[in-house]
Amino acid sequence: MTTQLDRRRFLQAGLAAGVLAPLLAACNLDPAAKEAKNSVRFSSYGDPTKLGLRSKLADQYTSSHQNVKMVFEGTATAEYWDKLATQMAGGNAPDVINIDAPRIGQYGAAGALQSLDKYTPDPIDTKPIDHNLLVQGQLKGEQFGIPVAMSTYSMGYDVTVLDQLGLEHPNETWTWADFAALANQIRLKSGKKIYGAEDPSGDTASLQIFLRGKGQDLYKDNTLAFTDAALTEWFEYWAALRATGGTIPADIAAQSKYGDWPNSPLVKKQAALAHIQTPNLKGGFQDLTKNTIDITLPPRNAKDGNCGTFPAPSSFLSLNAKSQRSDDAAAFINWFANGAEAAKTLRLISGPPASSAGRDVLLKGSDLSASEKQVLAYTDLALKNSAAPPQASPAASTAVGDLLLKVSQDIAFNKISIKQAVPKFMADAGKTLDGK
Repeated sequence: MTTQLDRRRFLQAGLAAGVLAPLLAACNLDPAAKEAKNSVRFSSYGDPTKLGLRSKLADQYTSSHQNVKMVFEGTATAEYWDKLATQMAGGNAPDVINIDAPRIGQYGAAGALQSLDKYTPDPIDTKPIDHNLLVQGQLKGEQFGIPVAMSTYSMGYDVTVLDQLGLEHPNETWTWADFAALANQIRLKSGKKIYGAEDPSGDTASLQIFLRGKGQDLYKDNTLAFTDAALTEWFEYWAALRATGGTIPADIAAQSKYGDWPNSPLVKKQAALAHIQTPNLKGGFQDLTKNTIDITLPPRNAKDGNCGTFPAPSSFLSLNAKSQRSDDAAAFINWFANGAEAAKTLRLISGPPASSAGRDVLLKGSDLSASEKQVLAYTDLALKNSAAPPQASPAASTAVGDLLLKVSQDIAFNKISIKQAVPKFMADAGKTLDGK
């Protein structure tokens, strides 16, 4: 097998094992790598705003640590992972790498990342980071990624609409029965001008919250981890709300997609209830409507039951296994995760800080927006009510999500019955996970 073929195979997988570096020694270093020969290189991805703030962080660290020069390498998200794979294959990846959970598993297993256990608790202090966040950066019990920001599923509601209709706001112990009752009241008291809620029946994140509240989950290893009965209950719940106007009809649901903020039923005032991932409250919802939006825990199956939510790191920092400046790089990771200056600079750009130290710094400030205060308060509430996080999603999870969306839409448009849809989905999803 040729070196070129090996490299192509690893790049296609988004993975480049450290053992390939000797075979690729002839690869030319990119300009940034040459410039940074005696510096600590830090790579990150995102939009121009995020990259600008992280570049500013690198400069701040250099200014306050005279013995270290940070060199920032920012790349648009669409190009970042291929670039990182190429750098890993060529043996010239940055010292500090902004990374996500799936690639921690891939690169960690390939020996391309350093275990961070030897750098804790000094210089990396992990005590301020919730255990349920830390474990999502681990591989076989070893820490390979430090969470620096987080995202949590919440249920958003239109405060303005509820107040106008004289309806009580949902509380943190509400149930799915309470949700349905409120959704139907919104429809009734608005004179059928507003639907109660969005329709998330085809959304895997929402289904997962529901399942976790029942002691089930989406996946176990590479198989589905929920029963036909649970999925039937899920589809029947939303079908009943669809029939009463407690959720939006099929045609509106088909036009709305999470992430398409201007077309969100909550933003367009078509519905008063919708799920919100915490980093999106301000930019994705509140900034696009004059109505006041607030968030609370998702419903439970019973008042004393588990609400199903869990914190998910939205960003990690890892350490290149081949770094020649490991001690300095580890110190930077700690400063980024726990430092007051870093927290003040980044604020909630990728979500609340994963470190309670960072969140405390922000809460003591006087310049937080109402939405930022809401997210920080909700984050602490969610952490107190969180169960252990699920396993990492299997490689075919995106395709399974597409299948769920398709079958949910077919149900909503009356193209298939729930009785027919459930076994069809379970069979099709099982085959997809098996690679068939």
